Parts: sequence; structure tokens; C-alpha cells
Amino acid sequence: MKKILRKQRSIYAFSLFLILVGMVALASVLWKTYPGLSVSQNPLSTFLSLLWEENINVLNLITFKLIYLVIFGDIALVLGFVLWLLSRQWFTVPGKTTWYECPFCRKKWKAVGDKALVHCPHCRQLVHPKIVESRS
Repeated sequence: MKKILRKQRSIYAFSLFLILVGMVALASVLWKTYPGLSVSQNPLSTFLSLLWEENINVLNLITFKLIYLVIFGDIALVLGFVLWLLSRQWFTVPGKTTWYECPFCRKKWKAVGDKALVHCPHCRQLVHPKIVESRS
């Protein structure tokens, strides 16, 4: 049997968009804090203090602290990755067509895959069909 990967395009595209937005948000935080981090003796404490003290302006309309941008970037990355995983589905495609024969009515029918106990499409009885011919 053959496996096929199928993606839901709209969710897949939205997940890639969220991952991209999250990466841009975190990159902008690093871009804004790098000048203060490069000259600091203790980069971790300086980074944490800059997250709470520094502000960022978006089109001179909205001003918010960098910590909110970090939280938004983390949420966007996690949500984008989860949606990316959920948008992918593996399907199993049977590759073998088999001819079966009913032991009661002796009529033949074609089906995909192996069958152990089925209803005959002609006489509607529950039977163990006899395999007549297999094709790939």
C-alpha cells in the first residue's frame, strides 16, 4: 500500500504566515535590544530589563513594550507550528485490485484490498469470498 501526504492549503498557508509573523516579531525584539546588549557586562539581566523598559512604535500610532512583542511572537510561533502539523494528513491508498467469487451464487465482483468477511453485492449474504484473480 502506498502512503500519500495531503495538506489542507488554507490552514497550511495560515500556519506558515503565523510562523513568519512570529519570527519577524522576535527578530525585531532582538534588533531593538542588540545595541544595549552588545556593550553590557551581564547580557541576560540587561535583556530582561530592556524588555520591560523599551517601547516600540508601530506607524507612530501604537506604542507597546517589547515584552508584549515577545509574548506575541512566541504564541504565533507555537500556534503556527501546531497548525502546520495539523494541516498535514497521511492517507493510505490500496494498490491491489482483486476479483472475488461468492461461494453461494458463484458471481464475481472486483474490490480493492484483501477481504476476509464481506457481504456479496449480488446475493447480499455474509460470506468468506474466494479470491479468483489478483492484479496490481
